[in-house]
Amino acid sequence: MLDAKTAASLLGVKTQTLYAYVSRGLIRTAMRHGTQASLYHLEDIEALRQNRRGATPAADSVDRTPRWGGGTQVVQTAITVIDPAGPRYRGKLAVELANARRPFEDCVELLWTGAMPRHSLVWQPPPLPSSFGMLVPSSAELMQHCTTRQLFALVTQTYGAFCGRNPENAIGAPALAGRHMIQVMAAALGLLGAQPQFDLGREPESVATLLARSMRLPQSPEVLRLIDAALILSADHELAPSTYAARVAASAGGDLFACVVSALGTFEGPLSGFACDESENLLRQTDSVKTYLQSLRELVERKEGVPGYNHPLYDGMDPRAAHLLTLAQGVASMPPRARLVLDCIEAGRTKMQMAPSLAVGLVALAAALDMPVGAPGGIMAVGRTAGWIAHAFEQRLAGYLVRPRTKYVGLLE
Repeated sequence: MLDAKTAASLLGVKTQTLYAYVSRGLIRTAMRHGTQASLYHLEDIEALRQNRRGATPAADSVDRTPRWGGGTQVVQTAITVIDPAGPRYRGKLAVELANARRPFEDCVELLWTGAMPRHSLVWQPPPLPSSFGMLVPSSAELMQHCTTRQLFALVTQTYGAFCGRNPENAIGAPALAGRHMIQVMAAALGLLGAQPQFDLGREPESVATLLARSMRLPQSPEVLRLIDAALILSADHELAPSTYAARVAASAGGDLFACVVSALGTFEGPLSGFACDESENLLRQTDSVKTYLQSLRELVERKEGVPGYNHPLYDGMDPRAAHLLTLAQGVASMPPRARLVLDCIEAGRTKMQMAPSLAVGLVALAAALDMPVGAPGGIMAVGRTAGWIAHAFEQRLAGYLVRPRTKYVGLLE
């Protein structure tokens, strides 16, 4: 951010001209804390300098005017970048964060604020109306037929409705609303088991502890560490379709509940979060490595795509999957079924050159910890909610409507 004098100097114009650029939507501003003066976005000033020189925009250039026009739809972000080592959150490699034995809440703070907290926070549980606590378990039979994304959307919307017509404002702060949504989703995973439960608890506890209790897993340090790692690696993946949906909702003025529900709807697709369920089903249905490899070959021959493998953003194995597979291999006492799952994944990698992605890594870890059916996709969605909210916050600060235009190719009379 630059002050008016510096911004005008870089552009080689008077401050009055700078103000004219702002009024035309070419330069975004923000108020300087404690004063009436404005600050100006450096990236917009640099883009304007390039355009004034008559340079041809690069292929990845950004249309910085309000998004009602043409130009490539590349969104600038300071949240996540993807390189061969995997995603980096605010410059920090996700795999290293997952290996640092820090709780998921620290990753959330990093994504939302840009800073890693010195001391880990334990979130206070949201105060739930007694009627909400009764309604959600009574809907368990309906929710048994849902995917985890549909389950989370139902629970999130129900919780928001109980908070009021404007739930984000009723809760009191955007970050607090975001924390509450993540906690409600984590508790909702308890509805997946044979004996559905929704137990949010009344005392502060980590999200990993809440998830472990919801899935009836041991709340040992090892289990909590692995859940934290899975959540951190799932937290964001740049501008995935679901993340873009969250940003569109935020740009249109939607509150955080609307942004997250919009993202969950997009996350349901077979090329997104639903791939986790498909990967899990494929591995659960197999009875041997030979059968699993045959299933993979049939999918390849039909050119249907193999769920959970060969992510287009990575040349080989997804680094997040590699880390999760290593963690799964190290689980001290895993059920026999988990060993078959790990052997199948390794055979697909070595004998068919299949490159595991995050979904397969989550399925492997879930099998090693004996999580209930649907848990891998649920953990991915809980973790990714942190990223969706981070992008919603960033989009609000950007202050423009994400509204791509179409190129009409139909008939004209």
